[in-house]
Amino acid sequence: MNLTTASRAFQLLTRLLDVRTATKPFLPAVVEKPAMPLEDVLQPFPRTSPESQGVSSRHIQGFLEELQADRALYAQDVMILRNGAVICEAAYGAQDLRAPQYTFSACKSVVALAAGLLCDDGLLSVHDEVAALFDESGTASLRRRLKGMTVEDLLTMRSGVPFTEAEALTETDWIRRFLGTALKGEPGTEFTYNSLNTYMLSAIVCRKTGKTLTAFLRERLFDPMGITNVHWETCPKGIEKGGWGLYIRTEDLAKLGQLVMNGGLWKGQRLVSEEYIHAATTAHAIPPEETGDFNYGYQIWVGRHENTFLFNGMLGQNVLGFRDSGILVVTHAGADTDFQESRYFEIASRYFGGAFPARLPEDGTAQQALTETVRSLSSFSCAPEPLPPQAGVFLNRSFTVRDGKAPSVGLLPMALQALHNNYTAGVESVAVSVKGGLPELIYREKDALYRFPVGLGCPVVSQLDFRGNVFQVAALGRFTHDEEERPVFYICLTFLETPCVRIIKLVRDGRRLLLRQTETPGVPYISGKLCAAAQSPLYRPVLLVAAGGAEEDYLRFKTMQVLSPELICQESGD
Repeated sequence: MNLTTASRAFQLLTRLLDVRTATKPFLPAVVEKPAMPLEDVLQPFPRTSPESQGVSSRHIQGFLEELQADRALYAQDVMILRNGAVICEAAYGAQDLRAPQYTFSACKSVVALAAGLLCDDGLLSVHDEVAALFDESGTASLRRRLKGMTVEDLLTMRSGVPFTEAEALTETDWIRRFLGTALKGEPGTEFTYNSLNTYMLSAIVCRKTGKTLTAFLRERLFDPMGITNVHWETCPKGIEKGGWGLYIRTEDLAKLGQLVMNGGLWKGQRLVSEEYIHAATTAHAIPPEETGDFNYGYQIWVGRHENTFLFNGMLGQNVLGFRDSGILVVTHAGADTDFQESRYFEIASRYFGGAFPARLPEDGTAQQALTETVRSLSSFSCAPEPLPPQAGVFLNRSFTVRDGKAPSVGLLPMALQALHNNYTAGVESVAVSVKGGLPELIYREKDALYRFPVGLGCPVVSQLDFRGNVFQVAALGRFTHDEEERPVFYICLTFLETPCVRIIKLVRDGRRLLLRQTETPGVPYISGKLCAAAQSPLYRPVLLVAAGGAEEDYLRFKTMQVLSPELICQESGD
């Protein structure tokens, strides 16, 4: 990190941790998330019974229930295929399989496929030197500094460049910063996970094809495979981020996993060469053991002890292929993990890592039990409930926020605010009305107004516009009491296209209202990140100044101030 980037990172962190003021964006805010409809996919996989593919329905039922039982996994959806046929699909809670899902690093594997297409076309070689691909001026300095760095080093996370996605939040020209950063080690030697390696591959695709990464993939993979309703966020220069930022539906992501499983074939048509798929799913780098039980190929993880491949993203996005049995398991989650640290992989391996017969006798009883389990996992299977009498203390009342922390609190989860450089101007008031027999939450910020129905018993989905970034949000609430017998209106907002969930609790405290907010991923994940940074000689001084301290308890306290605030409100008119 150079001095300029360090200064900017310090300023951004200081603004985020100051709960008394609204966070001022470091870069001009731009719209990154368009409205995306909830619709079925084109060219869906065939659906069939698990037994017809040699897997027991009870076996799958056990897998789904075990994921649900482990609350730390925050399972959101599951799709299981064998031999290119869907044998089970399930959505947990208020999730919807029709929603395009935000992928963090799972989309790195999609960029690897784009690079493979260029290699197949003869436009690129994994042995091409990166400096030669970007040195328009022909200067010798760039070639000397990046001597030996190849496309394969980008693909295998061995470039040696320390410029990371966190630093990119305060930069406008990512290519220039990547190429201008002093290397940390010799290219091709040490595995250092860095999403900017993938971004550079995205930039290479743009340069070699004269098209955006999305347009190129649409022509070569997305259209032939019936993959639609996708969106890829771009950097300030208009190049797809590559290492994160792709919105794609679960089944369409499964199609790309099935393409790899089939060695580059889709419905008998050769889309990517078998040679490139083999190279991409062969281990080229050995990551640290703490990342999980996988080595690294070309932006695709490769099982160390099992014949598996994996598209993997933080918080629990996984396309896990068991190549010996032809079983593909696709999941999304909101767990507090970066790589493969959660129990999910042990569970998945235990259920699907062994041998399976070609088929089993049909078992109608077991299939019905599996169907009931899938239905019970979804909140949308529940019946709507009427307004209860205890709702009266909240209905048709407005409450003005009178708290010094209000400028830093908004409806959009902080994780999404930071991700999209789209910060709240601060909450001013909350109100609850009644519309169509349902409570309606009216949440007013300094520069925006949000009003939407809250389902009772069964969620209600609304489309909410956060300063141009539009999200599908499922709202589910209930009226209850806290441990002090105070009336509580509990509201769970599931941002369907992301791993994020916003929890709002309105607590009547005499004439006052307490507005409590939390989110997942939340305090455990973010405070853990800050505590890890505090151990680094590079980041500890920044935390000492920006946060006011670097001790574990203090950093957790600061994180709770930002991610789990409690605000005091007065009923309007008092």
